[in-house]
Amino acid sequence: MTIRWWGPLAVAGVVIAAGASSGRDGQPAPAAPRQEAPAPVEIAVPEGDGAPVVTDGIFSPGEWDDARRVPLTGAVELCLKQYRGVVFIGVHRLGSASIGPSELCLAEPGGPVHKLHVSAQLGEVVVPAQGDPPPFRFGHTPGWYANELRRDMDEAARLEKEGKSPLEIIAATSYPSDGIEFAIRRSKLPGPRWRIRLGASVLADGKPGWLVHPAGTTERTTDGWQALRLD
Repeated sequence: MTIRWWGPLAVAGVVIAAGASSGRDGQPAPAAPRQEAPAPVEIAVPEGDGAPVVTDGIFSPGEWDDARRVPLTGAVELCLKQYRGVVFIGVHRLGSASIGPSELCLAEPGGPVHKLHVSAQLGEVVVPAQGDPPPFRFGHTPGWYANELRRDMDEAARLEKEGKSPLEIIAATSYPSDGIEFAIRRSKLPGPRWRIRLGASVLADGKPGWLVHPAGTTERTTDGWQALRLD
């Protein structure tokens, strides 16, 4: 298992991995065969009743009452609905959890992968099947929008001078948020079958981690991704 710690504006590049076990001769023990998780069941995204979603990260009363809710962990649920040509995807915290920088990969079966990035800025990149992806185009959100993660930067600078840790600064200076609210036009991917893959920084019970849904998937291929039906 890997855990990516939060950074001040985005997921930091620090990775903590479990150490490998060793055999009797001191050599690394053979890795256990990887068990591929079955792909999640296709979800029919309901047509909403017209309740608007303001993409401010606050899951206000009534906004998501007409959505399909899919628990991902004890700390996060996925909310799904569509209305008049817009698909709404909510990454909703549960209890006292917090959701930080996130990435939603979006594609039609066999089509190019669009990676939508949410942190202090929004950005998008099309992920190639091979090779290094191009850099994010921050501020570029064709056909979609979501709430940025905003903080009191003056207070953050003051706490940093006091020697507070990044996690302490984030907790003390982040403006209220219940998660991430995406609004994506159907025209971005015109077909009725979408595939999505979520990666999100989650702070639950004081422990930071990186959630991937569906687990065991990669962003280079839609194999095993969550299937959505929009017709």
